[in-house]
Amino acid sequence: MKILVDTSIIVEIDRGNKEVTNLLKKILENHELIISTITVGEILTGSHLNKNQNEAIIKAKEILNQFTWHNINGVTAEITAKLYSYLIIENKHKSVEYQDVLIAASFLASNSDYLLTLNIKDFKVFPNITNSVVTLKELNNKI
Repeated sequence: MKILVDTSIIVEIDRGNKEVTNLLKKILENHELIISTITVGEILTGSHLNKNQNEAIIKAKEILNQFTWHNINGVTAEITAKLYSYLIIENKHKSVEYQDVLIAASFLASNSDYLLTLNIKDFKVFPNITNSVVTLKELNNKI
């Protein structure tokens, strides 16, 4: 099973959330954990803004390198365009950050089974992925 992990989950790892870390270790035993390169950019931006920048970047890279990275490519860009167009047509584009549209597109382009997030509302707006968006607790019950 392939699970795309949202930035919100990576932030919790960085904060030392043992519940998140332990569940991801359990999942990693039998499943592939993927992050979008958008998540990589978001996390490293935070590291560059940290007053202990060098330390923060090293720590962030240690975390990020434990995941398979899904690169933003032409396929992902096309899916992003479709998803964002949908949001504009439905007048929901102001409720979802563009980075989350790219992460949703990465989920679809990577053919992942679940999108693991703490921000359910950001992804449930997309009808074609709503059943695949899960919290930690929901994913733990499914595996």
